[in-house]
Amino acid sequence: MTTSAPSVETPSDSAPVITPRGRELRLDAALPFDAEDHGRRLLRTARFGTLSTLDPESGYPYGAATNLATDHDGSPVFIMAGLALHARNLAADPRASLTLVEPGLADVLAGGRMTIVGRVVQVTDQARLETVRRRYLARHPKTKLYMTLPDIGLYRLEMADLRVAGGPRRNAGEPQVAHFLTDLAGAEALLAAEADEVERLNGPWGEDLPGRLARLHGGGDAGRWRAAGIDPEGIDLTSPDRDLRIRFPRRVTDPQAMRSALAALVRPVIVGGK
Repeated sequence: MTTSAPSVETPSDSAPVITPRGRELRLDAALPFDAEDHGRRLLRTARFGTLSTLDPESGYPYGAATNLATDHDGSPVFIMAGLALHARNLAADPRASLTLVEPGLADVLAGGRMTIVGRVVQVTDQARLETVRRRYLARHPKTKLYMTLPDIGLYRLEMADLRVAGGPRRNAGEPQVAHFLTDLAGAEALLAAEADEVERLNGPWGEDLPGRLARLHGGGDAGRWRAAGIDPEGIDLTSPDRDLRIRFPRRVTDPQAMRSALAALVRPVIVGGK
């Protein structure tokens, strides 16, 4: 017996993507929780997540773990083979959900987690593809071999809605996606120079600035730290064991302003003589 694919109804632009739960949250019982800061940090530091897509025949969701990086604006990016079930599912319906969990938790319900829904698009523009590939490989250098396979593509999740939780009694209600994305307007000079600036920071002339930044801003001694990406709001650092997001003291839009921001972040180390 042949089963026909279920019809897909796309909500209008005005309709909520994640519909209300139908019950009011008791805000008087909630604990203090900066959902914006927490979600932004989780977006930039999660090394992997669970991507869920819709089976075109059964309609059931299908979830699988995948490595993650971010585009300049914070949108999640990942690789996918053309033979993957996700690829088949997304060809029929690009809607997807991505779940992120704060790394290192023994109990995922006790810490931070985030669910993002949106539409998955393949990165095909050559200039954008080179940028996204570089940022992805900075986080996952061992996947370089996969990139040589003929049916591997890079994909980006265009976020439509999200929810953030920080553990018991720490919920964000109904946050706005725009508050979790980085504004790239006017930062063309910085983005164009990112590859050169990252190479400089990771080279001998960088004087281990990524390592000094990490130790000063909560990274500890998690092996060798390297710069993975730069955007107007901050710098992403990576090590063999974990990733770290450090926000600039102010928004920057060009390489000189970025260097000044990094100098301000590392100045306590220099003054302290460490």
